[in-house]
Amino acid sequence: MDGRGEERIRSFVAVDLDAAVLDNLRRLQAELTRVPADVRWVRPGGMHVTLKFLGAVAPSLLAQVHAALRETLREVAAMTLAVRGLGAFPAMRRPRVVWAGLVGDGLAELAARVEAALAPLGFAAEGRAFTPHVTLGRVNGTRGWPALAEVIERHREDDFGTTVVNAVAVYRSLLHREGAQYAVLWTVPLASSIVNDSRLG
Repeated sequence: MDGRGEERIRSFVAVDLDAAVLDNLRRLQAELTRVPADVRWVRPGGMHVTLKFLGAVAPSLLAQVHAALRETLREVAAMTLAVRGLGAFPAMRRPRVVWAGLVGDGLAELAARVEAALAPLGFAAEGRAFTPHVTLGRVNGTRGWPALAEVIERHREDDFGTTVVNAVAVYRSLLHREGAQYAVLWTVPLASSIVNDSRLG
């Protein structure tokens, strides 16, 4: 990557969630946080679906990212996804991340297009398959996990609503002692026609 000597911006590519879904996830998170456990919960304003983490990037390279995403996303149709289910990565018995799942076609393809568009700019491919999810919290230890796992299990099949994905955003991430804060640098709209409403299952 170029841009040596420029200030670097820690950034990532993501899609946002509809307000009603965020409200449902906040209510769920409020229940989860009542369990005393070693989890750093994501701030309500920080819930999104990450498509690709970019790392610390020079502004000149971010301009190229913007151009590459505009080019590759202009023919990708908007999509509707269901936010459904609750679980933990990599497994409930050794959790690192508490997540809500997404159901519906198109998001994995969208992530793959982003990956392919940014590869020529020097961004390495992800080493694992894309798993659509919303991170709700990051587990820092095992204290209280059995009780929290019981709450998660109660909500394992819950439906948190549907969300329309009609744009991709590049976020700036600022790390603070109390947690990361995110700000949208810019968005790239998808094509307006909605697809896959009937495939949510």
